[in-house]
Amino acid sequence: MLDKQYAVRAARCRHTAANEEVYETLRRITDPLTRSWEKLAKANKIAIKFNMMMEPHHIHYFAGRRRELVDDAVARAVLRLLRERTSARLVAVDSFGRSQPGVTDANLNYMPLLDEFEVGYAESNLPPFATYEVPGGGGMFKRYTLNACFQDADEVVSVAKMKNHLFMGITLCMKNLFGLPPTVPPEGRVRSYFHHAIRLSY
Repeated sequence: MLDKQYAVRAARCRHTAANEEVYETLRRITDPLTRSWEKLAKANKIAIKFNMMMEPHHIHYFAGRRRELVDDAVARAVLRLLRERTSARLVAVDSFGRSQPGVTDANLNYMPLLDEFEVGYAESNLPPFATYEVPGGGGMFKRYTLNACFQDADEVVSVAKMKNHLFMGITLCMKNLFGLPPTVPPEGRVRSYFHHAIRLSY
């Protein structure tokens, strides 16, 4: 039984919608989420996980829009709202974006958006790492190894793409966060370990 009331708000934009329409739609549906905005407004640092990382030659488009990943217009609208409504330091966190410190990999296909809004980037596969305990013990794992940038992050924002899943039906923000654990040994595991059809559900 939940001890808090949560709100889910949704709106539809056609794939032909311009950046400004996507922004205005996102602003309109998130304005009433006052409890969330109050937390974000107090944050000194916000970590953001976009569901956008993929090798460029594997990205599929429909009429110029990303089909299986968060579209640029949505990512831009999220960053614009965060810049307008918070003074926090923004850091995007993902994996496979950089193969070594200081070297940008082509897989980080949304770097121009991060640069546009002066958002930092933390690569999940590179140290420093930290261990994070799951409140209440967790349903499948009691702790996770993640990038240490979360240690001083006041809030985390998951910007996900709603996709189908062979066991769960659809995936939302939680699955997006399973792109955060490192995938390079010895700290990491292969991505399919967490994305396993049954294991992911737990």
